[in-house]
Amino acid sequence: MLIGSKLPPERVDHTYFHTGRAAFSYLIGQVIKPKKVYLPTFTCWSLVSAMLQRFPQVELEFYLVRRDLTCIYPSHIKKGEALVIIHFFGHENTAALPPCDGIFIEDFSHSYMSQIAPKGHYVFGSYRKLLKVADGGFLWGFFNPVYEPNRKLDSWLRFEAKDWRDIREAENMLDREWSISDIGSQSLEIILTANESIVRQKRQKNERFLAQNLSVGSPQLTYRSKECPLLHNRFLATRDERDSLRTYLASKGIFTSIHWPTHDVVHKCGLDIKETLWIEEHVISFPVIQEYGINDMEYICHCVDQWKVN
Repeated sequence: MLIGSKLPPERVDHTYFHTGRAAFSYLIGQVIKPKKVYLPTFTCWSLVSAMLQRFPQVELEFYLVRRDLTCIYPSHIKKGEALVIIHFFGHENTAALPPCDGIFIEDFSHSYMSQIAPKGHYVFGSYRKLLKVADGGFLWGFFNPVYEPNRKLDSWLRFEAKDWRDIREAENMLDREWSISDIGSQSLEIILTANESIVRQKRQKNERFLAQNLSVGSPQLTYRSKECPLLHNRFLATRDERDSLRTYLASKGIFTSIHWPTHDVVHKCGLDIKETLWIEEHVISFPVIQEYGINDMEYICHCVDQWKVN
């Protein structure tokens, strides 16, 4: 028995990073060290870019995602291989997983505040998808990374931002250069004090209002009661119609997005990705963040109605 003031520090069951892609890269490079990684054809560019920038020696393959977000997994995940599973936009991915002698990695970036039970060997994600934080990624479990130096200029710019263009440039900075570094103190405080139940309820209420009241297109997803929507995705009949609506809404101060443009590497993967490309051509993504109320959702619907008249 030892009694003294200098004792080993306590550990917690989360390891924090500057970004989700940093958490993912640490997991790939320092923990799993796979020979091959499978990503979905329908995915954010950050994971693809992380693989290309950090792990060019690791074989990168893709599995198909259909327009209803059904995943067509490889028939078998062999030893030395890793399959990344995504719960798209906070909607639980219930597809049966293939036999596995390798590793399942679960991306909880969209489903962090959904009440979804993890099924992967490892769970990682980004906090910036669901909370108003300047930075933040996580890996479930205690790890002890030697963090890389980072001036975190993207975070600095987010805090100093004067308008939307500054926020967009901060994202561009992160795409150009990032490191496997630690989370900022401001972000960590917000994450640890966030009321997850209230966040989930507000997002559910906003998304449900849009699903029921938007007068164009059709919803991509129907969320379950335990799920926390990342956003409200809607399919429009044509790309021209979608782009026209986005332009009009922007003129009214409503900024929508496209989830997601297809990465060039996916175009060259050799799979029949026509349904993934169909999503890119037809989807429009509306914000449902918890800082907005039903009056904001009503304004979105009103502006959509005005666009239809014009």
